Amino acid sequence: MEQTKVVIVGAGPAGTTCGLLLKQRNIDCILLDRATFPRDKICGGGLTPRSYKLLSRLMPDFRYDYNSVHRLKLCIEGEQVLDFMMDEEIRIVKRKSFDAQLLEHYQKAGGNFVNEALIGIEESGQKIIVTLKNGQQITCDYLVGADGANSRVRKYLNPHASHGILCMEQYGPKSADNAIVGNLSRFYRQGYYYSFPNESYDVQGFGDYMTTPQMFRKVLRDMGCPDEKPQGAYIPQSIEYPLHKNIILIGDAGGFPNRLTFEGLYYAFLTASHAATAISTGTPFPIINKQIFENKKWEEYASRVFYSEIGLAILKFFCKMTPGLITWTFNKVVR
Repeated sequence: MEQTKVVIVGAGPAGTTCGLLLKQRNIDCILLDRATFPRDKICGGGLTPRSYKLLSRLMPDFRYDYNSVHRLKLCIEGEQVLDFMMDEEIRIVKRKSFDAQLLEHYQKAGGNFVNEALIGIEESGQKIIVTLKNGQQITCDYLVGADGANSRVRKYLNPHASHGILCMEQYGPKSADNAIVGNLSRFYRQGYYYSFPNESYDVQGFGDYMTTPQMFRKVLRDMGCPDEKPQGAYIPQSIEYPLHKNIILIGDAGGFPNRLTFEGLYYAFLTASHAATAISTGTPFPIINKQIFENKKWEEYASRVFYSEIGLAILKFFCKMTPGLITWTFNKVVR
């Protein structure tokens, strides 16, 4: 049976970041993923200023491809209420390329990657034994779940954990104005329509608590989008699993995407960093990640207010009467 200090399940941004940081601290780890990279991943692919600044601090020598976007348009009930240039760019990445570049960066640093699926988890004393689809078993001191919304590690901790919000996307023609577009509506249940322009095409999507393929198609047609091939994925919106000393969930697997905006990449990098610190120092992850856990509670409350009919009416009023205040607030939040 192979032995290592840490097994990380999921080679997306959270998993590769955690693995690289552990490698830099000379801690043995094995990164697992059943997918063959590059692989497609549903995601708008927006890196806010705080996201790419954090990534730059964690990986100063990492280079990646992106489309720089400075313009944002906000609509409410299909009516444009705001159109402004952001203080700092938002970088739109193609997740298929971005995730592959991250994994390649991890491997070039000497990181151990195993392209195999996890099928079993067992605790034996202070050790954790993971079983792979090929029959291989690995024993470790820490198991890190970075395997997204359908996390097998989270299901081990709580078999009844909900998937979260269903988000659906399609790839449409690239817009000429290279702008991010969002639309809010009282008919959406705590969600929104979005369009993110990358280098080749626009990623057009919609997600809320009542998303169905039929609802997705209606919303996109209402926004003037042509019918393209859709795909879907869940965005976890709750932390409903027991916190374990030696089993850590990060990124989407841990339910850390922002409850208000659904931003996930920032929290993928941040919780990955917290997990690496917890493991390298022997400090429990809930202590290192305490502020993030507390933020999620505030975000849940804020999202219910923001997406309510009254909340949208107030937002529309301020967008029309004091657009400078809204743009200042937005720039402050994403920075």
